[in-house]
Amino acid sequence: MAEGDSAPPWRDSGATQRPLGLPPGGPLYGYAVAEGLWIPGPRARVTAEREGWARLGEHPARPRILATHDEGLLIEPVGAAPADAVAAVLAWPEGPPVLVEGRVGALLQALPGQVDPARALKKLGLKRGAVDRLLATPLRGMTRLGPSLGGAVGPWLREAEGGRVVGLRGARAMGSGWRAVDLVAASWFADEELADVHAQGLDAELAEQAWQLTRLRWALEELVLGDDPRAEIWAKESVEALTRAVTQVRVTLEGGPPWLSPRLWLPEDGLVSPARARAVSHLIHGVSVGGAVVQVQMSPPIRVGRRPPHREPLSIRRRRLFSRWEEGVLVDEEGLYSATPEALADRLVRGLSGVVIDGTCGVGAITLALARRQEVTQIIAVDLHAGRLELARHNLRLYGLGSKVRLVCADAREVIAHSPADGLVLDPPWGGPGYDRTAARAESLGMDLLGVLRHAPQDVVLKLPPSFVVESLPGVWAPEPMVDDRGVLKLLAARSASLAARLG
Repeated sequence: MAEGDSAPPWRDSGATQRPLGLPPGGPLYGYAVAEGLWIPGPRARVTAEREGWARLGEHPARPRILATHDEGLLIEPVGAAPADAVAAVLAWPEGPPVLVEGRVGALLQALPGQVDPARALKKLGLKRGAVDRLLATPLRGMTRLGPSLGGAVGPWLREAEGGRVVGLRGARAMGSGWRAVDLVAASWFADEELADVHAQGLDAELAEQAWQLTRLRWALEELVLGDDPRAEIWAKESVEALTRAVTQVRVTLEGGPPWLSPRLWLPEDGLVSPARARAVSHLIHGVSVGGAVVQVQMSPPIRVGRRPPHREPLSIRRRRLFSRWEEGVLVDEEGLYSATPEALADRLVRGLSGVVIDGTCGVGAITLALARRQEVTQIIAVDLHAGRLELARHNLRLYGLGSKVRLVCADAREVIAHSPADGLVLDPPWGGPGYDRTAARAESLGMDLLGVLRHAPQDVVLKLPPSFVVESLPGVWAPEPMVDDRGVLKLLAARSASLAARLG
């Protein structure tokens, strides 16, 4: 019978009304007639069902529509159920993997279903705040796309008057739906766990996320529209799994130089709390290290928010620079932003011994670190600015470390060229607070660095901006990014090959 014929012959008063199962969308009834199953409905419903079947194409589970009418559909007769219903579902075509990303609430709404997820979640006893947090949680999952009945696969897997029942909720059928939806439905009706089947060929963690999200959507539908006690159990299990999943975020660093170790900010496995993940992103994402911009990647993705400024009270900053600040340390304005924090200065001069030249003494931060090393026997601290050398002298006296330091007001190039030494430390001018944060190079620093290095001893340590391109230096150098106790990348230490080899 073609669409629109005025008198469908299947409206037989003697036809037997039979239920076609209870999908999450509610009951659907059909009439057994000689030609097959007559499924009545208003025109809008009939149109939606037809469009759904059309989207399925040649899906093996698609019932054949024998005829359509404004008042209903005639579908092929009921056939025998497959010997293994789950195997029949698993044999359906599966499409390519697809990565799905979004907030839990938006993804739940996009999956087939009628109930409002937020209201359904409250039936679990969750407080409004907990519901809001769950729905706002970013999620990253993976499933496969392909023809999907939108979860309406239950008839094969239920008792249905001795045979296979077809025609359930065709309006929800999708030409490229989630395979997870049909597998979750099969898992529900067959009471068989199919999560591992869903994950085959996919990233296990991402597949689990998509599975739990789909499972939660199904359970919420059943919780509201059905009366199966498993619905609440499923829903609570999936909520717990999704909540647990976002208590840890896997963070990776991409795009930086090969010598930049993520261990400066992250544990070996990269798993951290969401709060720590946000902090790491604020600290290093978009920062140029060695001339390469670092990108922070998170799985699942989380909302990072605005980057807070790396500022702190002046009193704390001063104590970070010099632990004995309150005892009378003296610095000038330039020293406040250019002096090396005490803890980093101690790390910077590791491995140096014997006679060492500090070619850029300033107010004495690095000179103090050298003086604290027992292996260093003499320090020649050089600066062109006599006033800063006096500040350094005062600070050395305050720390009680001036005995092996000789302060020299001169050009560092002359002192280095004419003073035998075992080691050299240089903190060449970066260019002030507005230095090149993209790709600083040797020739862009405020010193003839290449000329100075021609007369340098074997063991050399350079304090450089984090963005410095180490390849712009002559010879072989070992770079070491240095972060303070807050995780802020403060500088790049570059050590000559001989010194780096000795340090291992």
